[in-house]
Formats: sequence, C-alpha cells, structure tokens
Amino acid sequence: MEDLEEENEVIEVSEDFMNKGTKKGNNSLVGKLLSDRKVNKEVIRSTMNKTWKLNGSFVFYNIVPNMFVISFENQKDRQRVLEGKPWLFDNQLFVLNLFEGLTPPQKMNFDFEEFWVHLNNLPLACMSREVGMQIGAMVGNVKGVDLREDGIGWGSYLRVKIEIDLRKKISRGRTANVMGNKLWIPLSYEKLPKVCFKCGKIYHGGEGCLETEGSSDKFQYGVWLRASYSGRGKSSESSSNKVSENMGESEGDFNHSIGSLGEKES
Repeated sequence: MEDLEEENEVIEVSEDFMNKGTKKGNNSLVGKLLSDRKVNKEVIRSTMNKTWKLNGSFVFYNIVPNMFVISFENQKDRQRVLEGKPWLFDNQLFVLNLFEGLTPPQKMNFDFEEFWVHLNNLPLACMSREVGMQIGAMVGNVKGVDLREDGIGWGSYLRVKIEIDLRKKISRGRTANVMGNKLWIPLSYEKLPKVCFKCGKIYHGGEGCLETEGSSDKFQYGVWLRASYSGRGKSSESSSNKVSENMGESEGDFNHSIGSLGEKES
C-alpha cells in the first residue's frame, strides 16, 4: 500500500529544469520516416545531408525506431528545410514537424503533410486563387496558391499547396461544375512518395494493405499521380510568381466561382 502511494505521488517538474532542452529545441525539428523498415540514423543523416545542402551543420538524435530529432546549427537552415517539405528517403515519406518539447515521442502526430498539388484540366478562367482554394479545400487544408504577380495562374495546371491527411487514401481528383459543365479535375502531386496502387494510401502502418481483391490492371491508383517538381513557390512558366498565403476568406465566399464540387465515382 505504501509503495502504491509513493508511485501515485505527483512530481512537479520545474520549468527552469527544461530551459536547456527548450532552447535547443527552438533550432530543432522532429522527423518520422514512414517505413516498416528500420533505418539507421547515420544512413538517413548522410542522405539528407546530400539532399538538403545546408550551410551549417546538423545532428540527428534517434528517439524511437525511425523517429529522430534533428538539431540545426542555425534557424535559417531549419526554416529552409521546413519550407522545402515534403522530403523523401528511399522513396518513403520523411515527415518533419516543429519540435514539441512537452509531448512524449510516442504521442506525437505525424498524420499530416503538405504537398504541392497540380489541378489539371482546369479552364483558363478557373486558374485563380479562389478556385484553387475552393477545390483544394475539398482535398485538405489549403496553405497557398501559386500565382503570378497579376493574380493569375495560367498554365497547363493550377498549383496549390495542400496539407493532406496521410491516414486517408490519396485523392485522385474532383468533379467541378463550371457554369453547368461538369469537368473531372485530375490531381497530381509533386515529390509524391511510394503509394500503394491497391488502396491509395501512402503508409499502411503495421497492419499492411487491407485491399485483397483486384488485379494490377484494375488498380485505380498509378504513377500518373506523380507530378514533375517545378520548384517551391514557382511555376514552370515564370520565375516572378508569388504564393498566395492569405487564407482568411471562408469557403462560402467563392462557391459561386465554379459551382458544386464532388468526388468522382469509382
């Protein structure tokens, strides 16, 4: 009974005792490799060093299998890595989050990642910030729309930065009603990692793929989901573009732009 009382006694941890770790955390990120294969920290550190090409040094700390704290020499390098997301290691997604000093590693959330998504087959009049936000909001949390200085995104596609839920099947597209004309808008993703062509998920977790039926010629997901990488915040047509980051308007403000949206029937 006495042992139980001692175990239940609450220990108040002083904030002063955490200052050193919190300060170092301000220059750090927490990353998780979404892979069933355990990867050595030196292997992934060496690979990311070649990929990131930073000015300063950085250190990988292995927390749990495939989860790391990356401590950077300076804030500029840390921000550069954040802005370059998503990152891949051996074609697997390496999700990076801000340092969470008060959350146990096993409870950290790595279920979301940002991707630059191409909205294909759009009429030219629909290549605007409002339409990009409207369609993008049906896929995930819109972070930005890639536009020129004049607010137009003319090109072979409209480029939208979207935070997607990795627990869900990747979206193949959306149906847009443009002035009474229903159009299928295929989606493709820059820097897309390995995707299961059976179920459409980027990562299964320990349970593996639950889709057991269907042959490869009937898969509804394929390599066409991958888009060529045209540069963060830049379109393939112009180097003088800007990414629209003002996401204050509600979805209802631009519902009249192209009409109703829905997912294509399988």
